Amino acid sequence: MKQFKIPGLLLILFLFSCTNSSIEDFVVGENFINDQTAVAMIDTLTLQSSTIKYDSIVSNSSGRFLIGSNYNNFSGYKTANTFMTVKFDDAIDDTDFVFDSLSLVLNYDTYYFGDTLQTQTIRVYQLQEEMELVDSYLYTTSNFKCSPTPLGSINLKPQPNFHKEVRIKLSDKLGNRLAQMIKVKSDTITNQDLFLKFFNGVAIKSQSDVKSAIVGFRISDSGSTDDTSKSKIYTKPEIRLYYHLSPNPDDMHDLYYKFSFDTDGIYFNQISGNETNSLMAGMSNSSNERSSLFTNNNTLVQSGIQVFSKIKIPYIDNLLRTGKNSALVGATLRLYPIKGTYKSTSDLPDSLYVYSADHKNNLIGQVTIPGSTTEYAFAILKTYKEVEETVYYEVDLTSFIETELQEELETNRSVMIGYGSTAAKKTAGHVILGSASSGKYSPDLNVYYYHN
Repeated sequence: MKQFKIPGLLLILFLFSCTNSSIEDFVVGENFINDQTAVAMIDTLTLQSSTIKYDSIVSNSSGRFLIGSNYNNFSGYKTANTFMTVKFDDAIDDTDFVFDSLSLVLNYDTYYFGDTLQTQTIRVYQLQEEMELVDSYLYTTSNFKCSPTPLGSINLKPQPNFHKEVRIKLSDKLGNRLAQMIKVKSDTITNQDLFLKFFNGVAIKSQSDVKSAIVGFRISDSGSTDDTSKSKIYTKPEIRLYYHLSPNPDDMHDLYYKFSFDTDGIYFNQISGNETNSLMAGMSNSSNERSSLFTNNNTLVQSGIQVFSKIKIPYIDNLLRTGKNSALVGATLRLYPIKGTYKSTSDLPDSLYVYSADHKNNLIGQVTIPGSTTEYAFAILKTYKEVEETVYYEVDLTSFIETELQEELETNRSVMIGYGSTAAKKTAGHVILGSASSGKYSPDLNVYYYHN
């Protein structure tokens, strides 16, 4: 049963009208309770739900390049751009050649979120300043000055599941200049420190506010380098300077020098949003929290632009009044994604992180499993099939509730559900969850108490 509106002392009147079972039948983790008592399952605790938005995410060295734009009606548009440095990655063998073209080559890494059937415009810009870390970090909100004129662009309908290179033709003016420097074996080309001062890097920017997809691109090479192997090599990003030899213009070999993505250099994903006309419109200007009463009785979990679902249990201290010989056995929380907001369960993350937070919504730390200070409790995606499929996230909240009860004070902590920091900076997904007032999608908090 779901009765989330019972406040204050009225809770006590309901406690022992809940299901009782033999305590010998109840298991928490690997611990059995063997004395002759009974277990009461309490599911009448009041819950409050809201959505919390945080300013930014650490984004440098993300492990994936994100490029593109997508949309959902809860948080609006999300746009991802990539900033990176490159280095000359070849020995100079041919100097008597004719320049043909300059291209940026990218390879998908199969990740995407959004509608890949929609075309979007991707542009490449040359950076006009060197990128620098701030206290060892860059964030999704970081920015560096770019040339106002793009080096090149492409209208792209993403195909992330196909191993097809994305080639963006770049400026012939830049290509000819690099070709001349290669021909004379300029130190500016062969010395990475000098080259970085000459060519600060590139920003690959997506057209903003497009209902398309944010797509992942590789940051490392993969595949076999054995010429006898049929395995294709998928490269990290590289700028290729294509040429043909002179005086053999009929030689059609695919010759090029390459400037590869510098894996030891600075790179990051810049991710921005446009919340206009969404359920989160104006949220950043007023507060970083919005009650589910103002978001269609739903809450949001989102990566890229980090958003958490907040669950508060305001009358949890009433559990202390169940009796002198009563004690907490366990507690589980189930959260239900709203059907119709995702195409299939494969669109949902397998697990979500669970944190405790203070009254100012500052994250305190991850919630742990019972009996441990180092093993963490995660909200695990589960599917139950009976008459119809039920999809939910389930997490053990025993340790969180135990800590709250030990305080013996008015509850001031809450539970935050979100993407972990590693996933948050290299994905662009979201999950829309039911709130405490959304009917069959309302969260279930079951607290188990024993008494004698």
